[in-house]
Amino acid sequence: MGEKQIPAERLRDDVTCRKVAVWLCDHSLKNVSYYVQECYEELKEYAAGVLPVRMFQGIQEGRQNASIGEEQARELLDGEIAEACRQIDLWEAQPGDTNARFFRMKYQQVNWDA
Repeated sequence: MGEKQIPAERLRDDVTCRKVAVWLCDHSLKNVSYYVQECYEELKEYAAGVLPVRMFQGIQEGRQNASIGEEQARELLDGEIAEACRQIDLWEAQPGDTNARFFRMKYQQVNWDA
């Protein structure tokens, strides 16, 4: 029986990780004041198996529940990453879509070399 791929594994692809960072900053983590580049760097840590403290705190604040443990935070973040990947896949399949154009614009505004 094959092991189920966790959403964090998709973050190992650098382009996908960058797109997920843009999506999370616009949706799930918008209340945490992340720069997309910071979110991207923390997502790379998460893909390596580490739950960054700031991301963990952002999940707690976003859910307005400081009692969320690390395991539950990982489940929530995996769900958000999976949703981001699903949306990215959908938007790439429909290049004329308004969301796709907006997403590409946001993605291109980031200085990824900074």
